[in-house]
Amino acid sequence: MTLNRLKVGMIGCGGIAKVHVARLSALEEVELTAFCDIADERARAFSQRYGGNVYADWHEMFDREKLDIVYICLPPFAHEDEVTIAAEKGVHVFIEKPIALSMDLAKRMVRAVERHGVKSQVGYQCRFGLGVERAKQLIQSGEAGDVGLALGLYWCNYLGGAWWRDKRRSGGQMVEQATHVYDALRYLCGEVDRVHGEMNRKFWVEVPDLTIEDVSGLAFRFKSGAVGAIVSTTWGVPGRWWLRWLIAARRYTLESPDVNSLTLYT
Repeated sequence: MTLNRLKVGMIGCGGIAKVHVARLSALEEVELTAFCDIADERARAFSQRYGGNVYADWHEMFDREKLDIVYICLPPFAHEDEVTIAAEKGVHVFIEKPIALSMDLAKRMVRAVERHGVKSQVGYQCRFGLGVERAKQLIQSGEAGDVGLALGLYWCNYLGGAWWRDKRRSGGQMVEQATHVYDALRYLCGEVDRVHGEMNRKFWVEVPDLTIEDVSGLAFRFKSGAVGAIVSTTWGVPGRWWLRWLIAARRYTLESPDVNSLTLYT
């Protein structure tokens, strides 16, 4: 029986795209059909290794190719109408986080996906870690009991490249990086009702052209009545990436030192 392979196009051929393409290329069900990047030498490098056509403009790619799925691996500031066009053409969407730097653009993306009935997925892979999946099962089934408190942290020692250091282009650490913790706790504990936050730049003060925060903290109240807090910093232990959280529920205290681990205390 002939396998109908899913035709996948890539928009953005930088570092994170390399990670996705390496995994997609191992799937028998996938055909890497097209690569698009404004620096066409990047797209050409992908094409030479994996096959597929090369584009410098995603509008042309969507016009010429009959894609099933598009992977959007653009930096935050580069998002425009690519999701809307994909949805209009019936192409399913995987998009890296953050999907936009304005709520207006983000909502336009959501409306396009809903209006045209395509599937979409944002690159919040931490949801699929074994620790998070087990915690979700315990909370959703009621076994853990009501959640009362959730604490999270994202600590690293990292400043990225030029665009990452520019808050206008990256959104800052909270939006571009620590968002994984916010997503995990929202996924586990539900929607948030009230938020109070603080951020500052205390450590990397001598780095030129750096406009992002290096410390931040938010306190919030979930719609369930549970209380939460998340702190993040780019002034963490060198070489360590800490994405950790704890949840106090009625029957268990859940501790996750990384997304694939979970310890229960009773």
